[in-house]
Amino acid sequence: MNNEQQWQAANKARAALYRWFAEIFAREFNKKNLAELQQQYPALHQAFSELGLQEESERLQKALNNLKVIPEADRALELAADFAHMFLLSGHQSAPPYASYYLEADKMLYGKPAQQMSQFLAEHELDLHPDFREPKDHLSIYLQVLSLWIQHGSEVEGEEQASIAAEQSEFLQSALLNWLPKFNDRCQIIRVKTQVYPALTDLLLHFVEADQLALVELD
Repeated sequence: MNNEQQWQAANKARAALYRWFAEIFAREFNKKNLAELQQQYPALHQAFSELGLQEESERLQKALNNLKVIPEADRALELAADFAHMFLLSGHQSAPPYASYYLEADKMLYGKPAQQMSQFLAEHELDLHPDFREPKDHLSIYLQVLSLWIQHGSEVEGEEQASIAAEQSEFLQSALLNWLPKFNDRCQIIRVKTQVYPALTDLLLHFVEADQLALVELD
């Protein structure tokens, strides 16, 4: 496999993982997508392990396995309750998935990060799913943007690869990693019925950190 093929393969995998995370944090589980996740996770675990995230991935695998103690008909409902408790309650009781909450002094939504993301979307001509009506600084939007951006840049060659890698590394550092650790810290202390979402947020943080480091090394 030559360098161009390696670049395309790596970006295909990166885009798929960012898209997966985006969908996870966009909405609560239902019976169908929970069953799909449980079926798919062994392959995802292998992918995360190859990225050096075996410990974080095993934590999520354990949390998913522990759902077996809950009656099957109730599992999606319990996870939906955890989703609401972690992400939808008022800020002091939950972990709002919005950059503005962690970066703005008043913790108000629709702050500067939301405006910056709106501008970024316009400049890069990236279209988000029209049915997702959250503020533009919602975590899922950052992840969806990265997935789309990586897909669009996967076909470039030569020096353009290094340029795109540098741009994406800077985006991860300045637009996501400047608040994602604080978000994850809050997610770890909220009392929920299952450990699926705390494990997911921790896996996401370590994945983004590893991806940013890999981009720096590529540049």
